[in-house]
Amino acid sequence: MNSKKTLEDVDLHTNPNLPAWMLTPKEEKLVYERWRKNTHAKCDHLIRSYIECSNHYSNVIEGFNKCKDINARTQGCIRQYQEMKYLDQERDKYIQEKLDEKKRIQEYIKNRDSK
Repeated sequence: MNSKKTLEDVDLHTNPNLPAWMLTPKEEKLVYERWRKNTHAKCDHLIRSYIECSNHYSNVIEGFNKCKDINARTQGCIRQYQEMKYLDQERDKYIQEKLDEKKRIQEYIKNRDSK
């Protein structure tokens, strides 16, 4: 049983007085983890194909040599999504989540105070 929490499982409290675009080191790490996870998810079919191919060989080096083509396609896919523009997109998504959360909290406080 894996009980280790990821940053996705932890509520990262931020200072509400800071602008939403200002990310803490933990938030930057979360953004990076999401970017990495999404990159591997986009290339998952190739990763699975490479694992399936390499599992046919008992010798690791033989498997590596026989599965070079699928490994090259897998690495190319991953490399394609490891550009800074994709990290920036992930960062923008996270900042939007922070803005949405801030708005939700402000609306909650406004509704609570008006009662």
